[in-house]
Amino acid sequence: MSGHGRVEELYLAADALITDYSSAMFDYAVLDRPIIVYAPDWDIYSAVRGTYFNLLEEPPGVVATTQAELIRLLGSREYDGPEATERRAGFRLRFCEFDDGHAAERVVRRVFLGEETALPFVPFTERPHAPTPDQALELVERA
Repeated sequence: MSGHGRVEELYLAADALITDYSSAMFDYAVLDRPIIVYAPDWDIYSAVRGTYFNLLEEPPGVVATTQAELIRLLGSREYDGPEATERRAGFRLRFCEFDDGHAAERVVRRVFLGEETALPFVPFTERPHAPTPDQALELVERA
């Protein structure tokens, strides 16, 4: 899918994200859908590149460090279970608090237009979620 022009469309079409250390996890977390971190080389990656936080201790869902673990997680659907949902919620509270669809507009208004008063943001708990692909299909079928 790397040839697809708009990753946002892929996010909306996906039921879950499998990622390594990509910033895609932060973008995808806004959708509040399952995230699987595949980190087989975490020790080397974190030592060489450095990280802002320990992704294995504060993941946005479940973590697999081997291919066998990844296959097991996919087969068990643990990636969409209660523990993964709780981790995702904590991740979203930490990293998605101001992502209400107007964050870039706020930056442009402040930095480039010099506006002093920021647009209000929709509180995290009051934001609707984008429907999953299955939910979107149900909506279309009902219409």
